[in-house]
Amino acid sequence: MIFNLIFIVLIFGNLSKLTANPTTGTDDLFTINVTMHGYDTTKEDEYAYVKYELPDEELTIVGYSPLIRMDSAHHMLTYACDVPGSGKPFWTGGSSCGGGKSTIIHGWGRNAPALSLPKDVGFVVGKNTPYKYIVVNIHYFSILKNDHSGNQLILSRKPPKLHAGVVLSGTNNIYLRPKTHSIRTPFGCRYDGPPISIFAARVHAHQWARVNSLYRVRDDGITQIVKGDPQWPQSFYPLETPIDIKKGDFVMGQCVYDNDEDRVIQVGSTHNDEMCNVYAMYSFEPFDSKGNPVVDPFSMCWDNALGQTINLIPADSEVPPKKPDEMSQMKGQSHQHSEHAMHVQPGELYSNVETWPDVKSLPKTLGQIGGIALTNDNSELVVFHRGGRIWEYKYFTDNYRFRHDTFGPIEDDVIIHIDVRTGKVKSRWGAKMFYMPHGLTIDHEGNYWVTDIGMHQVLMFKPTDLTHPALTVGKLFDFGTGPNHFCRPADVTVMKNGDFFVADGYCNNRIVKFNRKGEYVTEWGSATSADRDKDGFPPANQWNIVHSITLNEKSQLICAADRENNRIQCFNSTTGEFIRQIRVEKNDKIGPIFAITFVPNANATTLFAVTGGAQLATKKVYMINAENGEILNSFESKTKPLTAPHDIAVSANAREVYVAELATSPENALLKFELSSTKEMPKEVFTKKMNFVDKNFRISLIILIAFGIPVLLIILCGCFVRCRNLREINRMNSYVNNGKSSTNGHNSMFGDLFNRRDGFKLLEQHSDDENEILHNGKSNGLNDESEDETFARPATTTMKKHSKINVSS
Repeated sequence: MIFNLIFIVLIFGNLSKLTANPTTGTDDLFTINVTMHGYDTTKEDEYAYVKYELPDEELTIVGYSPLIRMDSAHHMLTYACDVPGSGKPFWTGGSSCGGGKSTIIHGWGRNAPALSLPKDVGFVVGKNTPYKYIVVNIHYFSILKNDHSGNQLILSRKPPKLHAGVVLSGTNNIYLRPKTHSIRTPFGCRYDGPPISIFAARVHAHQWARVNSLYRVRDDGITQIVKGDPQWPQSFYPLETPIDIKKGDFVMGQCVYDNDEDRVIQVGSTHNDEMCNVYAMYSFEPFDSKGNPVVDPFSMCWDNALGQTINLIPADSEVPPKKPDEMSQMKGQSHQHSEHAMHVQPGELYSNVETWPDVKSLPKTLGQIGGIALTNDNSELVVFHRGGRIWEYKYFTDNYRFRHDTFGPIEDDVIIHIDVRTGKVKSRWGAKMFYMPHGLTIDHEGNYWVTDIGMHQVLMFKPTDLTHPALTVGKLFDFGTGPNHFCRPADVTVMKNGDFFVADGYCNNRIVKFNRKGEYVTEWGSATSADRDKDGFPPANQWNIVHSITLNEKSQLICAADRENNRIQCFNSTTGEFIRQIRVEKNDKIGPIFAITFVPNANATTLFAVTGGAQLATKKVYMINAENGEILNSFESKTKPLTAPHDIAVSANAREVYVAELATSPENALLKFELSSTKEMPKEVFTKKMNFVDKNFRISLIILIAFGIPVLLIILCGCFVRCRNLREINRMNSYVNNGKSSTNGHNSMFGDLFNRRDGFKLLEQHSDDENEILHNGKSNGLNDESEDETFARPATTTMKKHSKINVSS
């Protein structure tokens, strides 16, 4: 009885956990991309604009994700406008907004991260507002071709409790004499509007600024709003404590510069000039005390309207601030390469399970496996295989064009679901749908994402309909480059909001991002050239087959296997900026890296990788700390050696590792490794601690206490009343009880209570017309596998035909 009651309590606790998780991908939340479409700049320091007309409905902007990099643009500003600055979709010169009302809604610079607004706060746009258009203004550095930079906005159809606004403060009074330091340019104004609360701020200047600051002055003294270094990534960073501003307060600040050059530097629009800007993002009640609507009560605080009062700015405003932790941990450094010796713990951390899978239940045609993935509950391993088809040159006319007129789709069910405990096949599907299966991914909603390198497509299937794809990207049998084409796409990784990245890995050698609707967002990467870094490897962001891709969204870290360059490359998933390359062995032992994956439920960025290819006699699985490139451990299969590994999957608690092979028979196609019972995981794998403030945990704890205490009291009372009567009976029957054995099983739900996935988190930001006064009803001017499966992509553009492909290379 006691165990049954505890079981009920735990079930209720786990139900609270499941129902409390946020739901993603609802119709109330969606994204729009305001980006250039193959834009060509004509000069350095060009200001270009792109507009987006909002649909005729009430919308709230709740987050931003910058689709831009600092090597192409100095900064970017995003505006909401009544009337755009031009009737054209793209324009240069002029302004972001024309007549009517306008407001800055976002600013970005120097590879700043994404931005999520606080709960119940948002920029209200669209129907019944003055804002019918979104305009993105980009300040380009240099001459570029085919640029797709811009800003992704996250919108909600639910109205917020508080509206958001941005105030731009600063000055044009900048005159930096040669060889001078600590030059101050103060600014300030009096605020006479309704109460507002500043919750985030951003500083902006060019290369000579040391520190920008902003303060509130009230009768009870002066309070710092923000003090920041404009050389940091220029984002709206949240304040530790929101600062309220009310009628009669003074807002003032300054920028401090050091000019070591031999010329005078003044305000201007190019990167050879200077700026002084501080942006503050605030929230406010949408209606005043009389019920009248309030719209953007504070938009500009420019130049010095306070006279000598400006001297109240504290003397320590010239002292640069300490870099916040979130900035110091950002991945912004270029070309950081990691070479680490192995730090293998004594003994094998994992051992392979010889009795798994149940080979008799596997399809007889199971051989070459393209991809594998675990379901979200970790109960099934899903396998995407090629049936009786093997990788051979005869299927292609020119290395890339599949001969679909001669070879039809694979007749077999090429997707099978295997019970991870028994190793038996539970279900199968996918017959007559695919031509040359490759990658498989299961997203947070349980959707199946597959890539077919014969079809040159990415397809997504919902678990409720396994016969028709819910989303298809790429042109069927038509390989190519550009936003709508792939060339043998290898793998997919999916964000919690539904956006996804594709490893377009053979002829295009790039990573491409799409939104949840399958619309092109951005891309990065190029084919390997003859250039080499000082370590002997190709430069960053050059690829020779992008073969596998994986994402740690919490750390904004996306990594991909650069297969034929024998390395892993990692990038900031928001900006696409290169962070580091990782090599798993010394040069004389290194080989192609075929597949990688992050541990799904770990706080730490632990990466598993598997090597393959004919170049290596011994193939291994590696555990890597992707934050610093350190190799934590490696292991191999002793009784059943790895021969042609092609993909890898890891359970949520990293206690099981699965490797799929390009095998010739079911007996050699799959391997399962388990954590040795006497071994512990390296501490870098899990850093997650019990969080007593976590909402899900609190709900579970409350239910546990509510059910557990009454049950315990009832049991104790019953025991007290019956104790004397049972004592004699128990003694008489003790010899019977002693002769019986009892068993105790492990209850996995205890682990489930404390091993939670992170919830959905919105994204972030962009910027530029840095010195443009906003319009407020009037116009104011201011300034293989060697999948040969390969035809492994060579460094040159000349391709050689092969009579037959070596599937293990």
